[in-house]
Amino acid sequence: MNPFANLDEFELMRQAALKGEEEFVRFRRRQAVDARRRVGRNVELRLSDRVNRMLRLAIASSRAVLLVGPPGTGKTEILEQIIDEFDKSPQRFGLGREDVTAAWVTPEEEWTFEKVVLGETIIGGELASVEGDLLTSLRKDDWLILDETNRADMDRVLGGVLTWLSGKRVKVGNWRQPGADEGTPVYLDWTDQANSEMREVDNGGPVREYLGGSDWRILGTYNAVDAQRVFRMGQALGRRFKHVPVPPASEEDFRMLITSHIHEMDLAELIQERVTRLYAAHLTVPDAQLGPGLFVDMPSYLEHGLRLIREDVESPASAMAQNPDRPDTPPDFSFLDSTALVAEQDALEHRNLISTDSDRDTSHGLNVLAGQESTFDEMLAEAYLISVGNILAKYEPDLLDDLGVSMMRIQALTPENWRWVTHSLSAMRA
Repeated sequence: MNPFANLDEFELMRQAALKGEEEFVRFRRRQAVDARRRVGRNVELRLSDRVNRMLRLAIASSRAVLLVGPPGTGKTEILEQIIDEFDKSPQRFGLGREDVTAAWVTPEEEWTFEKVVLGETIIGGELASVEGDLLTSLRKDDWLILDETNRADMDRVLGGVLTWLSGKRVKVGNWRQPGADEGTPVYLDWTDQANSEMREVDNGGPVREYLGGSDWRILGTYNAVDAQRVFRMGQALGRRFKHVPVPPASEEDFRMLITSHIHEMDLAELIQERVTRLYAAHLTVPDAQLGPGLFVDMPSYLEHGLRLIREDVESPASAMAQNPDRPDTPPDFSFLDSTALVAEQDALEHRNLISTDSDRDTSHGLNVLAGQESTFDEMLAEAYLISVGNILAKYEPDLLDDLGVSMMRIQALTPENWRWVTHSLSAMRA
């Protein structure tokens, strides 16, 4: 962001620079966070007042908090918004610090204690210690944010940190300097002051201490659905974190949400209805529930596909192929008239848009609708596969069967397209 483009922003930068290097660094951190939020795609989620309250009070009152819920519920975006609220007004939440800065890291399967806490490197050909993400965050007084915590085996990774999270002092290793004969003991401990810090003290010998302040937090997101297929959090670690559930949006909320992602208004009702059915099919199967974030890109795929169909149908060559005896007759494009579709849809049981060949009435120009409706059904299955297929590929066969029953019951996909989706998952498991 260019601060010179905004006088207010420039003045904030100038004032920060006048206050010293530390304040200017804090200003630049806030700029980086703001830029990340503007570039990132936020997923709208209408949380209940109760969930909103739980999230904020849990973070205000606890050192370690996890946001738990299925993929796509917007946990990361929610956490960013909450941290921003704490940063703008720490005193409102009972904090004594001036602001809140955060270090975001994404755990990986290969994570080790050395990566997170205390590791080693080579400096000048000699072995030396290096801070992990946890120690770095304490020294810089940044909140540590673990996005998608269950990507790593955190019980194994954190080791003795579990004891520290319970409020006790714990030794995590020795700090080795190049050329030094002995290492300096490294301890994790807590302090009553608001801010965290690293200090070197003499306690009958040199000691390196990393102190968590009373206002320091370790926060994370945790996909409850993926917990069965990635890494489960053990009881020892689970007891150290407060768990706040972030449920998926209701079907009604999703129906309103998805409309804001549809740009072709004449297609809005059609796309809204069909994508909402896919979302609702997952809601009815507890272990297959997903958040709206995984579905919000589907309208764009469908709109681009329907636009191509429109161009093909309206092309002269296509018109001749459809009406060889009447070349001047414009193509019948009524299948893209969402108003007519919805009217026909409401007349069918369960608002069914999918009809069999025997049900189609070609005497009213529905022969074009029949062909293109099938193409739309295929594109819907394609949008669904590329959006959530990586998650479906991790489902056990029984869970896929249950989801398939739900899909058929509410007619979210046609049977042949559901079979195509499940068959395609084999490539995603490779």
